[in-house]
Amino acid sequence: MSDIECREMLNQLPVSLLCQRVDTGDIYANPACLTLFGATQDEEGFISSVQFFDAQSRQALKGDVHPFISCTGRKPTELTVRVNSNARNLNCAITGQRLEIKGVAWVVLHIRSVQDNDVSILQTDNSPLANHLAFSRVLSGISSQLINVNTENLDTLIERSLGAFGEFCGVDRCYLFQFSDNKSAMDNTHEWVAAGVEPYKDELQNVSMSDLPYFENAIKQQHVFKIDDVRDLPEEASLEKAEFTRERIQAVLCVAVHISDELFGFVGCDIIGSPYQWRDYDIRYLKLIGEMLSNSLENVANRLSLHQMKSALEEANQQLAHLANSDGLTGIANRRLFDESLDKAIQRGCRELKPVSLLMVDVDHFKDFNDTFGHAVGDEALRRVARALESCCKRSDDLAARYGGEEFAIILPDTDSEQAKHVASDIMQAIAQLNIAFASSPTSDTLTVSVGVSTQLCRPSLTLSELVTQADKALYKAKGNGRNQVASL
Repeated sequence: MSDIECREMLNQLPVSLLCQRVDTGDIYANPACLTLFGATQDEEGFISSVQFFDAQSRQALKGDVHPFISCTGRKPTELTVRVNSNARNLNCAITGQRLEIKGVAWVVLHIRSVQDNDVSILQTDNSPLANHLAFSRVLSGISSQLINVNTENLDTLIERSLGAFGEFCGVDRCYLFQFSDNKSAMDNTHEWVAAGVEPYKDELQNVSMSDLPYFENAIKQQHVFKIDDVRDLPEEASLEKAEFTRERIQAVLCVAVHISDELFGFVGCDIIGSPYQWRDYDIRYLKLIGEMLSNSLENVANRLSLHQMKSALEEANQQLAHLANSDGLTGIANRRLFDESLDKAIQRGCRELKPVSLLMVDVDHFKDFNDTFGHAVGDEALRRVARALESCCKRSDDLAARYGGEEFAIILPDTDSEQAKHVASDIMQAIAQLNIAFASSPTSDTLTVSVGVSTQLCRPSLTLSELVTQADKALYKAKGNGRNQVASL
């Protein structure tokens, strides 16, 4: 039997067949197969362009896993694959096996288009009810994932949702675009592409709406852009036609996405290689996907807004707390925080049977300094002294505070007298290093301080006022002894 006779026999079969002659490797597609892929006008181009991809991994099937190799057995082999061609790309169920036709060995692939990668849902069962039930399963799977979506997994779930829709409808590309605030530009934020299809997400960023005026009018006014055959676009859509041709798009469907009644962007899908008659339920289903994504984006935005409001409130509260506990001039702890901190230090010392030390620090002859240089210079001097005192607080629970006027205090929990005197010595050195000129001072030619040190073993009867009184007495002793020195009782 000749090759022509074999082909004529295959031509008579009403099912879609793609066959390879074993001895020559020649590939043949019968008319039903060419019709399925919309390639009746270009059989040779179709055959040379056919590629097979794994439906799950989306990897190209080559070598031993290529259908013409894996289906060489005498028993039928069932496959679910993505078949790409220069005409149409389809998710397909394939039943393949080796057949002898009048002495000629062929590997015959019976190809059926399927939806949702489910071989039980064939295009032959294309009733509205069947489609509705099938899409309901897809929609349920998407919605269950989007219910509690957060900012961390939002992008992944959006692209997964686009992929679920794209695979169900058998399209080549599915995407989400977001408009700029003034709606003058758009970005491709999320994109799913079928196996073997070139992605364009990275290229389609900050696209000016003025470059696609026909599309802009349709999506903003009618909220739907449906093109079954790009070749039929009117003359005023020449810019759109050029862009679609560049991306090999032959059919395109887009629906607007709104968030809180404001136009956010659009969700869309493409068919590559051949025209496609969009059905009413294609539009309806894509609108449902758009609404689900819109709700998810709005929920995430609302949660983010609440989080930002909460963070702003917490920050405001922290600022208020800081203001309530900080001295307005120097920025260090004020008298209120000093009293609270010293009381806590005494209570802690009582529990742990530890000592607490208090240093009272007074700027020597500060009234004269103010009278000589003015209050602005005096205020800056106090700020510099305060920073120097803070630098001497080495532990996290040490506290430097402005006690009043030119007087400061330093709380040193769990610190004995020798350690406290060491800190006082550090303070004297730090103030000296400021080198604030004060030539008229009776004590020194620079600004100095006097320090009184009091250390007490914490006990229940020890009060804040008792510790302060003891430190004040030590301070007066230092001042009485000529100032610019440390004294203790």
